[in-house]
Amino acid sequence: MDKIVNIQNVDPNTLQLQNYSSEDEALISNFTQDISFNPTEDYLEYFILDLNQNILFSNTAGYPGYTIQDEKVVIYPQENLETQGYDEGQYYTIYNFLKRKLSSSPNSTFYIQDISTDRTELRLNTTAIPNIDVVDLTTQFAFDIANASGSYLDFYLNFGNNKLVIANNIALDNTNPSDPTVLIKLYEPLSEEFTFNTQCWVVEQIAESQAYQIELTTIFSIDGQLNYIGGPNFNLNIQDQINNSTPYQNLNTLKSNTSLLGSGSLQSQINSILAEKGIEINIDYSDYSQFIYFSSAQTRLENFYYKLSLIEGYTYSGSLSGNSSETYISSSKIIWNNKIDDIITNFDGYEYYLYFNSESHAWPKVNSTAPYKNYSVGSTVAISWLNNQLESASFYDQENKDALVNTIPSYLREDSNNDQYMLFTQMIGQHFDSIWVYLKDITNKFDTDNRLEYGISKDIIAQAIRDLGVKIYQNNFSSTDLYSALLGLTLSGSNFNIPYVTGSLPTPTGFEYINKFITASDPNALEPLDDVNKEIYKRIYHNLPYLLKKKGTPESLRLLSNIYGVPDTILRINEFSGKSTETTNNWDNFQNQFNYEFFTTSSGYVRVPFLIDTGSGNGRYGAAIYGDSYYSGDSFNEGSSSFSIEFRFKTMGIPTSPSRYNQILAYAPENNFALVLEYTGTGYTSGSYSGSIPDPENQYGDLKCIDLSTGNFETLTLPFFDGGWWSVMYNLSGELTPIEDWILDYQPSPGKGFWEDTGKWYDSEQWYDDIFS
Repeated sequence: MDKIVNIQNVDPNTLQLQNYSSEDEALISNFTQDISFNPTEDYLEYFILDLNQNILFSNTAGYPGYTIQDEKVVIYPQENLETQGYDEGQYYTIYNFLKRKLSSSPNSTFYIQDISTDRTELRLNTTAIPNIDVVDLTTQFAFDIANASGSYLDFYLNFGNNKLVIANNIALDNTNPSDPTVLIKLYEPLSEEFTFNTQCWVVEQIAESQAYQIELTTIFSIDGQLNYIGGPNFNLNIQDQINNSTPYQNLNTLKSNTSLLGSGSLQSQINSILAEKGIEINIDYSDYSQFIYFSSAQTRLENFYYKLSLIEGYTYSGSLSGNSSETYISSSKIIWNNKIDDIITNFDGYEYYLYFNSESHAWPKVNSTAPYKNYSVGSTVAISWLNNQLESASFYDQENKDALVNTIPSYLREDSNNDQYMLFTQMIGQHFDSIWVYLKDITNKFDTDNRLEYGISKDIIAQAIRDLGVKIYQNNFSSTDLYSALLGLTLSGSNFNIPYVTGSLPTPTGFEYINKFITASDPNALEPLDDVNKEIYKRIYHNLPYLLKKKGTPESLRLLSNIYGVPDTILRINEFSGKSTETTNNWDNFQNQFNYEFFTTSSGYVRVPFLIDTGSGNGRYGAAIYGDSYYSGDSFNEGSSSFSIEFRFKTMGIPTSPSRYNQILAYAPENNFALVLEYTGTGYTSGSYSGSIPDPENQYGDLKCIDLSTGNFETLTLPFFDGGWWSVMYNLSGELTPIEDWILDYQPSPGKGFWEDTGKWYDSEQWYDDIFS
């Protein structure tokens, strides 16, 4: 492994906080003087900066990384940089050669007590330096400055982090002998970042600072002959690699739709998307700072209001034209519709967001499901929203110092005769903003965030994967219509946009019938199928290093199935080999299995007809969920048999309600039986003192088997409230009464339940008290 090192001298003044002006430099005579470096009085400051001049490392106490040879200081830029752990990349380093004055140092500092109105005069005080040193050393230093011959003796106030402020004169104020102070005259007004009580120390520069730009590049060399494993053959012709076969389409079928919902037609929205020439980058339009830099937020909002007013006017004019069968009037309606389509088609990204989205920062919508319909510009809701947004936009414009209109002199901006010129400047600023957002987004190409709205743009994610040498494939969503692909809506405006799926009968040829959907997403949220495809690409891009590293292993296959959303309960991946010599218990095969669970509410339950009386002394047993037909099995004689019931349950963890908690797990009133889970732990609260911890048994609860005829019960105490599954089996034998129903119920107290034996709603708190009274 080799390294290329490039070290260049740079002007240290470009890295300093303050320097003499070129006019003053011309007045000061320059000469060379040999100065000896005395380590007992002089010291070296060392800083490492990145290319943006942000400090990465700072040493102001005295950097030891130098040697003295022939009374000269020898520094080692590369060695010093690598010693601090920076062995790759480009950096600036700077060395300041200084002498401490007035017995001050980073550990014994002065602080700013007073600042003059023009910020060129300071009063320094100290609590770390003895008064006698302040008086004697300040008096001597002032004398040295006044009597310096042949040279101009200046000094600096050192605020740390390479912030040296030039000072020209010093004086002692001993008006109060018990609290002497130091008066400083600065070369330039003190920066606003330094205020009262800011600490500093006084130094004298004994030599010119030295600065370097260092670039370290590591080169990896491969020695010897390596035997490479043959890779996969990517040259095979695969049909689905580039595109899938699609049915015949023309322009009319691609653009036609039957939806009359929303503001404007879906075709106008499609045209607006297709008219966009650039890629769609991720911009949060609810935050002005994300897309407005040179233009005006208020002007852009007012411009949208003007366009929306035009659309409403054209819509009204078109409606008047639609009430006649005359040819020339019908043609007039087409003209109005074309005007509306032209406005919507040429929306910029912010205007598209305001018009088609339903969020707090978008134009208010009448309905809550897509496609949305905008409130009229004259409605109370719209006016209230507009006033609030204009106030926010105006405040942002006032704080935005980068707006292009700020380059116009104030006397021109304040003249109302120049309003058109101001508007033109803001239009130019909007043009610059459309370029600025893309420049700002360049670095996001390497942001592998797997979320669709963050990181690399979804429009270039596929090409980014191909640029890395990975071939990707299309899917069945590639042949869907434009509305489902780009809007997440069908041609009729429905968000039921999964292709080749129908929820109605009879089922067309080639379609699948699904009448119930289970989803974790917002049912009103739109999911364009093109975004589904690109979201998979983003997951691949995010996990690509791991996929390539684990290629050909079960881990890679599992990750790939997770990327496509296929759970391991559907696609199982097993790897078989010989017995491991290190692990002794690797014969068992563990895998996840898919099961259903029934989540109940305060009024929900499951009724299981376990034993049904037939009226002839015999019965039959089965099991079913309430509302469905139950399974009937073998018969047996009533009153001389036994049976068992087994089920599993889990809780939601430790209860958060401080009220008494109980849950009815099973209830058979005909046989005077109930199975109740009760929480009596101390998980509700913890100790109030510092360092208190929860009760280690706060997950424990009581499972009680209750005889309803006597009130007697048996209790089993286990950590039932750990959030895991628990299996329960209850055996009942002896003289049995035919059971109409087993009630498997979830009844947190207080609440109400519906009991099948009475056909009435019953208060579970009262029921609980009745049992345990």
